[in-house]
Amino acid sequence: MSQTKAQLVQPVGVFTGTGINVTGVITATSFVGSGEGLTGVASTDNIITGTAATFNNTVQVNSTLTANSGFTTNATNTNLKVTGVGTFAGAVTAASFSGDGSGLTGVANTGFINAEQLTVVGVVTAATGNIGNLNITKSAAGAGATVGSFTGVTTYYGDGANLAGVGYSLAPWNYNPPLYGVDLPVTASGIGITFNRKIFAGSGNMYLKIANAGVGGTEIQRWGISSVTLAPDPPTSFTATILSSLEIFKNYQLSIDDGFFVDSGGKSLVGLAYTFTTVNELTGMFVWGNGYKGVLAQNNQVQYSSPVQVPGGNFSYGTFAVPNEESGAFVRSDGTLWTMGQSSYGQLAHNSNATYSSPVQVYGGGTTWTDALACSNASMACVKSDNTLWTWGASSYGAPGQNTSTSRSSPTQVPGTTWSTGLNKLSAGDNNYIAVKTDGTLWTWGSNGVGGLGLNNMTNYSSPKQIAGTNWATVAASGWQGTAAIRTDGTLWVWGHNETGMLGINESAPGNGTQYSSPIQVPGTTWSQVAVSKARYMLAIRTDGTLWGWGKNTDGSLGQGSQTNYSSPVQVPGTTWKRVVVEYNGGVLATKTDGTLWGWGDGGQGQIAQNNESAYSSPRQIPGTKWLTVGSGGMRGCCTQDLL
Repeated sequence: MSQTKAQLVQPVGVFTGTGINVTGVITATSFVGSGEGLTGVASTDNIITGTAATFNNTVQVNSTLTANSGFTTNATNTNLKVTGVGTFAGAVTAASFSGDGSGLTGVANTGFINAEQLTVVGVVTAATGNIGNLNITKSAAGAGATVGSFTGVTTYYGDGANLAGVGYSLAPWNYNPPLYGVDLPVTASGIGITFNRKIFAGSGNMYLKIANAGVGGTEIQRWGISSVTLAPDPPTSFTATILSSLEIFKNYQLSIDDGFFVDSGGKSLVGLAYTFTTVNELTGMFVWGNGYKGVLAQNNQVQYSSPVQVPGGNFSYGTFAVPNEESGAFVRSDGTLWTMGQSSYGQLAHNSNATYSSPVQVYGGGTTWTDALACSNASMACVKSDNTLWTWGASSYGAPGQNTSTSRSSPTQVPGTTWSTGLNKLSAGDNNYIAVKTDGTLWTWGSNGVGGLGLNNMTNYSSPKQIAGTNWATVAASGWQGTAAIRTDGTLWVWGHNETGMLGINESAPGNGTQYSSPIQVPGTTWSQVAVSKARYMLAIRTDGTLWGWGKNTDGSLGQGSQTNYSSPVQVPGTTWKRVVVEYNGGVLATKTDGTLWGWGDGGQGQIAQNNESAYSSPRQIPGTKWLTVGSGGMRGCCTQDLL
């Protein structure tokens, strides 16, 4: 078989032939064909094989490049440099883009990236960008994204390990106990946080604060980096020990400084703040005293002089009305509200006037009730977690605050959405109420016979009226229209009836003597909680845990070991008092910080839980420990207890 041979010594336009053996050098503009017979060719940049193109080097495109015109969208390119206009129907995957990107569709500029979603497997370098979703995928070689500044990014996918200049956070993975809701036990000994990577001690502090409307306030405890425990090895979690038990049903904030912890690459734990509410995982409600009309929820009308448990668990707070109408209410930790006793005016909120000797859930009340709960003579009021205030029952003197004379047997909202939640933020007297709003203003309404509303008059009001001043913190009212409130600066203010020195201002008027219809200050600036009795005395706790009393002392209610009246504060023995409440006829109940419960004063109907009907003029301990939140009213008392 013969074979044609050719030796080329100068440029040629196009050679066509079969089996051409080239021993020299061919210089040509293009090659057509598969190129299988070519040897010694340094580059295949311009070799076209079928309808798909494979490029080993940079391709210069100086005109419009469209799909399926000698170039398909499934091409894989090491480097693609587009100087003209590129239109691609499919997706292009590349290690890098160079140039200004003016010819790229879907990418406005490599300096400013604007896209709904960008998937990065190589490196993106940008000064600024506006991206809806940035998906960073770490490549096998470890390349990622180097980002100057992205604005408007709603989501980052992936662990962000290769991001620079982006708000990287060493995010907590898990909490122990959980801080996502309301199940942190009141007796928690520590807060633990676990991460999904190894952590190292950084610098700064972590804080536990009382939260108000989601904002951290009074600091409870502070941890430096050296006071937390890292575990295991290598450490992926830490525990911060709580020095004292948290108060049940109180809002707290845990905040962590930026850089408190770092990972192995030096990435920082960005500053965080978590707000949570404490509840007790298992609490029981115990009651004692006068059980008339079934108000003690024992399914009977028996009087008890020592604590008996109410059926059911997880109660957080309870209170009772003054004796004219025997009714009471309990809040559960799940936010439900339960009432029992007499309902002549619909004050049990069961949409009826029936009497119940066991707790019945409030009709149509929902599951967002808080312990800002108060019972007046024949009406009740409670604040929900959305800061709305609801009332029901008798309309005597305008007590429900509805600006009407109509009694209601189901909850009705009082105007406003900024009423405060929590203990001592709402209180009831004899057909009147007083409450604090979240902005620190103080409001009152109802009966005002002796100026007990603090409005500088004796006019009854059927809707809330503001008392002068701001920065009010806690309140207390009584059936005898003596009222007290504490400001955020710790000053105590009183008004109303002053018989037997009830107001504690060193005046002791006999009979119906001096009355004050606007607030006047009791000496001292460190008061934290106050209680007012219809039996014409008051007791208050200072921030140092001391307890003080003044007013009428016939039953030994002031805890002085005597029956002497006092018109200015005198100290009750002890220095660790936590909460004090008073009842209708001279009985006193109080808890200490060690979880003990104490009673003294009038015990004629078992209301101070001493297992008898005697009166005591000094505090006496009620059996048991781990007592939590005490309540009172009428001639009876109640207290929750930790059953764990």
